[in-house]
Amino acid sequence: MTRAPAWGQLERLRVLEIVGAALRDVAVNGAVGACPNLTDLALIGCECSGGAVAMTLPLVERCRLDFVVSGNCSLALAAPRVESLEMQGFCWISLQGGNALKNLTVAKNTGSVYNVEMGKLPGLEKLSLRGVQWSWGAVSSALQCARELKHLVMKVEFCGDHDTLEPFPEVDLVDFFNSHPKLTKFEIHGAMFAAMCQKNSLKNLDSRFSMPCLEEVLITVRSPLNAELKLSTLESLVKYSPRMQRMVIRISQMKNCHGSADGFFEEICKFMYMNNGRVRIE
Repeated sequence: MTRAPAWGQLERLRVLEIVGAALRDVAVNGAVGACPNLTDLALIGCECSGGAVAMTLPLVERCRLDFVVSGNCSLALAAPRVESLEMQGFCWISLQGGNALKNLTVAKNTGSVYNVEMGKLPGLEKLSLRGVQWSWGAVSSALQCARELKHLVMKVEFCGDHDTLEPFPEVDLVDFFNSHPKLTKFEIHGAMFAAMCQKNSLKNLDSRFSMPCLEEVLITVRSPLNAELKLSTLESLVKYSPRMQRMVIRISQMKNCHGSADGFFEEICKFMYMNNGRVRIE
């Protein structure tokens, strides 16, 4: 697009998808602005070369903002009626009016996510956080916004506020699940699982603790380090989840040359046999 067409007011248009355009192009902004009654918006593979993106979408219910970003780019989005939202490529995210939001995905394949501000999301049922690196503050902010979650997907590789890739800090298992008591399905990648398998992660476990709604867990394990703590965490997830139906343990990219890998895998197999029917290894 090199010139803004005469869009007029496309008041009847409810669905709009734009692929591979540059956001700075006036034609893109003109197309969105000319459709005041949009309920479905998808900007896919659109370019954003740094700077800030601000959008107000008063009636949009389903929105996908999948951007190709060079440099750091921030997003300020006001969407009071949005129910399903996917955001890809932004370093800083500010969301206003998320009371209707039920399904949220925030992803960044390259670079870091530094800050996420969304306020309380009382209706959010599914949250998916994906990317190579997030600051721990951004992770914590996103999790604190969603206390009524039923499905959480956590696939972030590293933490760190700058270019240095850092492991996740310790995560207290009891505090985490007490903060998300309605969690039914939990998909957790290696880094977050490792954070739940640290020295003090299980220190608050006692007979009063329960994960009353948890039914399904998918865990990706990528290292045999801290094998004893990892096994203890797996056992605790089963023991304290009275409704647990299925646990899938994915062994991914684990180096066979590591001296403890074979022993760890044997213990995982024993754990599976002891919980036959509920635990499966992939």
